[in-house]
Amino acid sequence: MRSLPRGTVTFLFTDIEGSTRLLQEHAERYAELLSEHRRVLREAFARHGGVEVDTQGDAFFVAFARASDAIAAAFDGQAALRDGPISVRMGLHTGEPVVTDEGYVGIDVHRAARIAAAAHGGQVLLSQATRDLVAGETVRDLGEHRLKDLSAPERLFQLSDADFPRLKTLYQTNLPIPATPFLGRKRELDEVIGLLRREDVRLLTLTGPGGTGKTRLALQAAAEVADDVPDGVWWVSLAALRDPALALDAVAKALDVRERPGFTVDETLVDALAAKRVLLIDNAEHLLPHVANHIARLRGSGGPKLLVTSRERLQLQGEHAWMVPSLDDHDGTALFTARARALRPAFTETPAITQLCARLDNLPLALELAAARIPIFSPDQLLERLGKGVDLKGGRDADPRQQTLDATIRWSYDLLAPEERRLFARLAVFVGGCTYEATEAVCAADVDTLQSLIDKSLVRSREATGGDRYWMLETIREFAAAELEASGEADALRQRHAEFFTALAECADPHLRHGPDQQQWGERMAADYDNVRAAMKFALEHDLVLALRLVGRLAFFLWLRGGFAEAKAWLDEVLPRVADQPQDLLGRAHECAAVIAERIGDIAGQARHSDEAYRAFAAVGDEHGMADALRERGKTASAGEDSVRANAIYAELAELAERIGDPWNGAIALNNLGYTASQSGDWERVVELCGRSSTLRRELGDEWGMALALSNVAFAELQLGRLSSAASSLRAALDTSMKIDAKTVVNACLDVSVELAVARGKMHEAARLAGATSRLQEELGSVRDSFEGGWFERTVESIRESLGADADAEIQRGRELSLDEAAAVALATTGD
Repeated sequence: MRSLPRGTVTFLFTDIEGSTRLLQEHAERYAELLSEHRRVLREAFARHGGVEVDTQGDAFFVAFARASDAIAAAFDGQAALRDGPISVRMGLHTGEPVVTDEGYVGIDVHRAARIAAAAHGGQVLLSQATRDLVAGETVRDLGEHRLKDLSAPERLFQLSDADFPRLKTLYQTNLPIPATPFLGRKRELDEVIGLLRREDVRLLTLTGPGGTGKTRLALQAAAEVADDVPDGVWWVSLAALRDPALALDAVAKALDVRERPGFTVDETLVDALAAKRVLLIDNAEHLLPHVANHIARLRGSGGPKLLVTSRERLQLQGEHAWMVPSLDDHDGTALFTARARALRPAFTETPAITQLCARLDNLPLALELAAARIPIFSPDQLLERLGKGVDLKGGRDADPRQQTLDATIRWSYDLLAPEERRLFARLAVFVGGCTYEATEAVCAADVDTLQSLIDKSLVRSREATGGDRYWMLETIREFAAAELEASGEADALRQRHAEFFTALAECADPHLRHGPDQQQWGERMAADYDNVRAAMKFALEHDLVLALRLVGRLAFFLWLRGGFAEAKAWLDEVLPRVADQPQDLLGRAHECAAVIAERIGDIAGQARHSDEAYRAFAAVGDEHGMADALRERGKTASAGEDSVRANAIYAELAELAERIGDPWNGAIALNNLGYTASQSGDWERVVELCGRSSTLRRELGDEWGMALALSNVAFAELQLGRLSSAASSLRAALDTSMKIDAKTVVNACLDVSVELAVARGKMHEAARLAGATSRLQEELGSVRDSFEGGWFERTVESIRESLGADADAEIQRGRELSLDEAAAVALATTGD
């Protein structure tokens, strides 16, 4: 792309009119016609010094250093297309945009696009700013028009004196002029417009908490459908009303409808609304439930289509409720940046912006208020100060309800009934959401009150494994947390919360080890792990026995999903303080510590904790616990490459497991015996033992164990030159471990996939897989033992020798792959 013009720039936007119709009429030639249209326009633009900024579908966005050149290019382009089947609308606007690495930013770009959208095929429209720079041109003054970006009226001019239909601009409307342009939300806007255009949707309610941008989205959607409603689009704000009985008077005033003698306001409005129109009723929630009856009467007139914004649905028959979400990450960052640049034109993006926007839930109001602080604080400083009482305030002209983020949320809170306020505050004890079962046990929730909070947009719900989960936006949860502290119930709630999630971990642990429903329990624990963290923090400060119980039941969730450093810190804090606690609890905590030590390469710690676990379990005669401790002892010997001792321990484990009826540890003994065989290069024995282990663990429903054993089989088969069999084993192991999100096993499978790719001569894939598995291991916080690590390093060295200078770039590409992408590359290597 050529260097973009700077300073005063004239933008030209084009778009084909009736592209769908053209495609239907000229299906066979459409691609050819489209290509020819692009060619002639590009030639016209280039002749007059235009710089093509962007092309999307049928549309062009071109910049000119001089307005006269832009008009000449538009004139030539229209002349070249005049006799063909393609008709193009054009719009020109002049301004002083900001130029960034991504291109132009600023309101002038949006204004030019909106001017083009108001035109018809063959028509060229100019803004007043462009007209002022080309006073000698022959133009027709079309008067003032409101564009669909809801900006202030714009005086528009037409190049040439030809006759065209009425411009596609707003008319018959009182839609307010927003202080800032509408940014992003394309998907949401399209969905709302689609609902408004459906014949069966007569009442659409946009719901969501304060600050999500309900009003702005509703205004924009109403503007976009204005062409469909010849009798107009009208806006009625109920925010200032306190008496629901006055709602219909407010509607009548907005429509300039006067009450007729002998008729009520209701009757007069029903007659006035018989024509087709859109009526946007804003901020209805504080007048519910009474205002719902008035809205029902308006809907019953049969004419208007009603678009209502409310923090809770109206609960009327035929109502379509649509919850307005927070912005996505991209739109949130774009909104913050645009508002910041309006206050500081030289503002540039930093990595902290994404974190800041996420911290504010990408809530439009919160982003607007935060951006208002940019003249004082950088994004990094704002992010640092968010949790320290920085008051995000709006301008003097902001709605009083939205002067601060706290005021916005309090507006909704003050409308709650006492039992709703109580549950709202209590729900702040959860971090990252919760199940209904948790709300009952911890907060004494009932269905009706929880549903009411959901209806009022203070709590949200989403489908998840094991049932719906309930959560709050973090900005709302912080407000609720302050109310919880003020209630005097905080400590009691946190105690119940910690007890509930300790019980959850105790229930999940056996299922995660070898139950047939590992996937469901793994997802359940992953969904609630932020709650587990909060429970552990409370227990470490207030209830050490609870902390001991909780951490002792996390061993295999951690082994599968990672998080070793954090859990090690918990264990390091709790174990020195609980020596006098029940031995069975100590045994489980030391087992967990041994598992963590193995994953982080601490052989001495692994040995110490596995011995302590065995001693504790033996003291209370818990032979199943002793088997678990023997398993960790054997892994310690194997990590130290002491195969003689490892084999002896695993033989003891197998004997004990058979005697006490513990087939799972028996199957693990087989797999781990196979692993020690690999250290001595006895690959046939690895295939035999790990294969048997895989079969047994499949029968037990232990999917991750089956996959881990199969990955060992695949590695051994590779060493024996059985590439097809190895590929089959690896494919089954990787599919299973990805399905249940057993990341540690996926890591092992990716290691084997590197070996398979090398064996098949796919060195570029091998390099990418090496990068992917190394990154995953870092994310897990684990290390390879000396045997695995040495093997992996030698394989990577062979890849480097093969690829030479390309190796590092390919490895880096692999590090940038998502886990799903890395798995896809690995699976591709297993094909013939």
